[in-house]
Amino acid sequence: MEKQWQTINPDREMVRSLSRQVQCSPLVARLLAIRGIQSKVQATRFLHPSLSDLTPPMELAGMGDAVLRIHRALENDEKILVFGDYDADGITATAALIAFLRHCGARASYYIPHRIADGYGLGTDFINSRAIPAGVDLIITVDCGSGSSDAVSVARQAGIHTIVTDHHPVARIPDDAVAVINPTRPECHANLAHLAGVGVAFYLIIALRAHLRKTGFWKNRREPNLKHLCDLVAVGTIADVAPLIGENRALATAGLRQINQCARPGIAALMRMSGSPDTPTDAEAIAFRLAPRLNAAGRLVHARMACELLLTDDRQKADRLAKALCRLNNRRRSMEQHLLETILDSLPRPPGQMAQPVLVMDGNRWHEGILGIVASRLVRQFNRPAVVISTRNGMGKGSARSIDGIDLSAVLKRCVDLLDRFGGHPLAAGLSLPTANIAAFRSRLETVVGQMAANLDPEPTLSIDAHVPLDTITPDLMNSLDRLEPFGQGNPYPLFMDTGVRVHASKTVGDRHCQMVLESESGKGGKHPAIQFNVAGVPPGVDRFTKIAYRPQWNYWNGRKRLQLIIEDVDPGS
Repeated sequence: MEKQWQTINPDREMVRSLSRQVQCSPLVARLLAIRGIQSKVQATRFLHPSLSDLTPPMELAGMGDAVLRIHRALENDEKILVFGDYDADGITATAALIAFLRHCGARASYYIPHRIADGYGLGTDFINSRAIPAGVDLIITVDCGSGSSDAVSVARQAGIHTIVTDHHPVARIPDDAVAVINPTRPECHANLAHLAGVGVAFYLIIALRAHLRKTGFWKNRREPNLKHLCDLVAVGTIADVAPLIGENRALATAGLRQINQCARPGIAALMRMSGSPDTPTDAEAIAFRLAPRLNAAGRLVHARMACELLLTDDRQKADRLAKALCRLNNRRRSMEQHLLETILDSLPRPPGQMAQPVLVMDGNRWHEGILGIVASRLVRQFNRPAVVISTRNGMGKGSARSIDGIDLSAVLKRCVDLLDRFGGHPLAAGLSLPTANIAAFRSRLETVVGQMAANLDPEPTLSIDAHVPLDTITPDLMNSLDRLEPFGQGNPYPLFMDTGVRVHASKTVGDRHCQMVLESESGKGGKHPAIQFNVAGVPPGVDRFTKIAYRPQWNYWNGRKRLQLIIEDVDPGS
């Protein structure tokens, strides 16, 4: 789909002021201003993120009650069960909290539900069939639980206390919980709604360690260095596409540093087997290498495999589990491609001329573990929200993904009479409904999304940070851009443009990607290797682009580091 290019123009005086105060190049100052940085203090915190700048954990509503209850459980040797979610955020949150509790000598176990057999979240069936028979005294949820009022009440009646740690917004929190630590609660004024589930769990760990220090708990045992858990926090935060701003930026930076200095066996094995053993781990490596493989377990079999990988100190076990996750990820990709092709084949031709503002696709017994990623690919391809639903036995379970400007939470609330249950974020949600309601749901969704999209541009916008000629891309410039890392949601890789770019060579690699050698029209600066993903290739006879949008990055291969341009879009001209 053709994109509209839009160059962002920050206030010039702000850029000059930042460049002078921070003593950085005008380009870096421009990028800081575009990211909302307006003062030297903000710039310093952005360029030098530190764990010492974290908001105090006790500012989170419910934290005091949670810490006191867990301390009591430790003193009385109670049975503690950590209940997590089956995605990478929930898996890392589970691993971090279990690792800390076990270090404290707790009788702690964990449970992650099976995506298809159990479904999302803490349910009454789990309380009755597992928690009560196991004699659990305290349940701590991570990355879930805010919408589990019934289960928390059943647990309370059975004498089991529950602490909820979560980041998903819900209309009503469980009244019978000992504490609900969720920064999206209206009663919470900590300004931490950007935390991922693992970030909330880590805040609980920080507060608990500090409380135990005050009570003398660490006199007879070694107090843990929490930096050693930041790798898990970084993986979960980046995998959940949480914005890399504020606390998330500090946590991700500390975690990436930990991974690159002394990776835990499971992460080291997974990075090694994902084809990048000599490459420094950055946010992109987590997003595109680690996260898909961790998520593959919960999508296709059981997330426990991924959690055990993160918890083990046994290198042989880590290698074995990492190999299994890589095999699962390959299988996931094959299934995902097959389902996507099935859906595309069913759309009208040409699909780019579809009139409906939202795609709602359903099929019998589609694998529920891949619905979300297929919906995401449909969103990217057609620039409109997509819902992919698998039906069986009269019920449909679906995953929805959206675009900026269309809030899924608001959309689904207007379909509540047709749904059995739903929940999620503005850009991603899960839902279930009777199969008989799908047609009405599709019609309602088209109406609601159509109203919301009336004022949106039908074409996706490509936001350009600056016009930077290729002949100015040097290692020194790259080193200055590295100061803005980690890049990700909320802090994207800088996107530049240049005009009049020569194409010296091009070829198709991996069936779907175009590898090129580009040069500035001035002839200065040398030739730059470049790659554009998921395109057919350079049109025949084209040896020059009128303009290109690109991201300069380091490429690591065979122990060597070199500059490479990631091409986001091109205009071949006439």
